[in-house]
Amino acid sequence: MKRIVTRKGKLENKVREELNKEFPKVGPILDAVDSFHKDNLATIEKLKKKKQIEAKRINGALKQCINSHGPITKLLIGSASKRIYGALLSNHNEEEKKKKVSVKSMLIGAAIITVLYIIINLIF
Repeated sequence: MKRIVTRKGKLENKVREELNKEFPKVGPILDAVDSFHKDNLATIEKLKKKKQIEAKRINGALKQCINSHGPITKLLIGSASKRIYGALLSNHNEEEKKKKVSVKSMLIGAAIITVLYIIINLIF
């Protein structure tokens, strides 16, 4: 049996595994479906939170524009769009910084560990 790492694939594997038994039971299949459902709900909630955060950033950018220029008119739409773009771009940059581990920092860490290892061996 092939192993699939998606949520749907995991559900399929658990159901097939139970159905391949000599005496399959309904309980384990229902447990697998419940687990699948909980994972999907958790993903939906996570996406909702991200959407709410982005909406708050857009609202903040619009409020900044209104506070700076007054009501948004056709003439000021460029300023508002720049502020919104900046708010969304800053969010994107923060996420990228969290995800990235640079090669430079890894090399520096390896060099520090090597130097510490040599010093410790010389001392002891």
